Amino acid sequence: MYTFLVILFILISFVMVVVILLQAGKGQGLAGSIGGGMGGSSVFGGRGAADFLSKATSWIAAAYIIFAIIIGMMYKSEAQQAQQSLIQKRAEKEAAQPMPNIPLAPIGQGNQKQPQTPKK
Repeated sequence: MYTFLVILFILISFVMVVVILLQAGKGQGLAGSIGGGMGGSSVFGGRGAADFLSKATSWIAAAYIIFAIIIGMMYKSEAQQAQQSLIQKRAEKEAAQPMPNIPLAPIGQGNQKQPQTPKK
């Protein structure tokens, strides 16, 4: 599911770049040349191209933001699960290993000096 959303996000990114590049100021760019000779009733004619492209840009940008948030939330949860599982595996591995027989040094009762702090 995550891979599918990332691929869809990349496709939306490319579509958004194309739609943004089609836009130009006051019908002078590629959007104006697509339907330049047609009347005002055409979708890509005159001002209709700018209206269509600006609405398309808004919808594509909204989809882009929504997908970015969803992918970010999914990645965060997957990363947390992976990190937890690594920590749990390490804890289980350490719990399964027996404690080695290491002899402990005897602790002196009262014949040790306390460390002194330097005087200022």
